Amino acid sequence: MLTPAAQGLALITLLVAVHASAAEHHVSVGGQSYSDGYYYADLSFSPRQLTIQAGDTVVFDNQGGSHNVTADDGSFRCAQGCDGDGGNGNPSAAAWHASVTFDTPGTYGYHCQVHQGMGMTGSIIVQGEAPAPFNLDQQGLSGSWANAATESQGLVMTVWPDFAGAGRGLLFGGWFTFDVTAAGGQRWYTLQGDVVRDAASATMPIYLTEGGAFDTAQATTTQPVGEAVLRFDDCTHGSLAYAFSDGSGRSGTIPMTRLLANVNCSAGGSNAGGDYLRSGAWADLGNSGQGLVMDVAPPQDVFFAAWYTFLADAPVDAGSAGQHWYTLQGTLAAAGPASLADIGIFDSSGGVFDRHATTTTEPVGSASITWHSCSAATLAYAFTAGPNSGRSGTLELTRLGPVPAGCSL
Repeated sequence: MLTPAAQGLALITLLVAVHASAAEHHVSVGGQSYSDGYYYADLSFSPRQLTIQAGDTVVFDNQGGSHNVTADDGSFRCAQGCDGDGGNGNPSAAAWHASVTFDTPGTYGYHCQVHQGMGMTGSIIVQGEAPAPFNLDQQGLSGSWANAATESQGLVMTVWPDFAGAGRGLLFGGWFTFDVTAAGGQRWYTLQGDVVRDAASATMPIYLTEGGAFDTAQATTTQPVGEAVLRFDDCTHGSLAYAFSDGSGRSGTIPMTRLLANVNCSAGGSNAGGDYLRSGAWADLGNSGQGLVMDVAPPQDVFFAAWYTFLADAPVDAGSAGQHWYTLQGTLAAAGPASLADIGIFDSSGGVFDRHATTTTEPVGSASITWHSCSAATLAYAFTAGPNSGRSGTLELTRLGPVPAGCSL
């Protein structure tokens, strides 16, 4: 995904099979039929009645005509995606495909809003027991997540379990991506919001930070520019639905796969992890609006981080064009290292926001990190190429948020 080594790693991870206990079913929407030498609009769902098991997914496939699929109880409305999940449920004549997962047993009636009065209705019978909810309130979700189809972009996040009380944690994520055109360059956003133990998803604002300059205290501004909905099917698969309110009209859903090994995530939640617990959000408090989110993966001997920062000497009014991000990747030393050396700093270009594009990732420097404790570290950097070529310095890093239980050096 990001570096040649990370790309290979991602490919290995993506070969993990989807959840074996869940099945996918398809329902055809509309189309046309032929009889007595004439074609007629088909105003039906096929099969009209479908029986599935709790946890299964139904994909509605529009075969022709302006339709949508709307739950009788209002729980979903879908066409080009689903309302409230980054999509648009208005009736559409496009060749759309919309997925709905049914976790709770029962009978779910649905209809096409345009043709309900003409008998275009159906039902889903869900059998079995409702699966136990996946626990979002766990430190084990922390790590690197991405969609392999959109090169050189992804989300590195951390979860502080029980941050606001039992069963209610706090998630912080750094989203490194690009402008809507390759010429626009890099962009990054942050996500922050509650995650609740028994909730199926977590809804939170998308924030944009602007105005900073690389490794300086130049003042930044941070403002909400949209809303994200995070869902996790298991410890390896999830999705990020986004809807921007910044006038761009961007909305969609990004399927996400964990890129590095799962260390301590489980359906019910866990807090074991050893060196993995150095993962998290870290920042030099002398710098405004910038920092790193780290992913430490001992099973693969990998240290990975995304560094969210700005161009050097960027003016306060540079806007989003002043943003810049790097990725860091190195090999962990023996168990329990106090420091890491020879960490590569990489710079990516050519990407397009949530789209496939040919990207280039090049080494532009090196770094080393020394942990003084589970809440303090020093990062030394030296750039040999790119916009920061010739620059070197140190960041005195402080962990943002509480130290994970069990972390030690």
